[in-house]
Amino acid sequence: MSLQDKQKWDEKYIKKSQLLKPRKPSINLVNHLDKCSGKRALDLACGAGRNTVYLAQNGFKVDALDIAQIALDALHVELKNENLLEKVNIKLTDLDKFEIQKDSYDLALMCNFLDRELIQKAKQSLSVNGIFIVETYMIDESNEKKDSNQDYLLKEDELKQIFNDGYEILFYDEYDNEPHEIYQMKKQVIVAKKIRQ
Repeated sequence: MSLQDKQKWDEKYIKKSQLLKPRKPSINLVNHLDKCSGKRALDLACGAGRNTVYLAQNGFKVDALDIAQIALDALHVELKNENLLEKVNIKLTDLDKFEIQKDSYDLALMCNFLDRELIQKAKQSLSVNGIFIVETYMIDESNEKKDSNQDYLLKEDELKQIFNDGYEILFYDEYDNEPHEIYQMKKQVIVAKKIRQ
């Protein structure tokens, strides 16, 4: 990501300040967290941290990464209010340049953001039996936001292809996104367990 990317994301949070307010965590994370056997988590493009907060509340040590300082500031405030600051390492991060250590996490999470190269790097960060949850928007005729860049939307069954080697697919779905989101869009989610290096 460049400085231009950082400005774009900061501006998005300024214009759509409702994204900075505390929100419920991903229902897919809630429904599948019990499949994770360890307590080290990586939240990629965490935004204001709705999932980071939930993970910290459930005993995880979380590395929360994002390029938008405004969003990370909102996360810091919520963690402080919840007495969870010691559970989370907040990092202002250019995800294009971030180097992830291998075998470092029991859970990796990427929600409402798509970077295919980053997914491949993050797959290496998981320990064997680690869980990766990816949940983001996909190409669909029913999408309300018609001007979305197709490069940042998943194709049908694409997540199954991304996790077709070395992973067991525990859950997969294509569904309409949550009512609180700004636009109604079709989403795709996968919960995949790493079964070998």
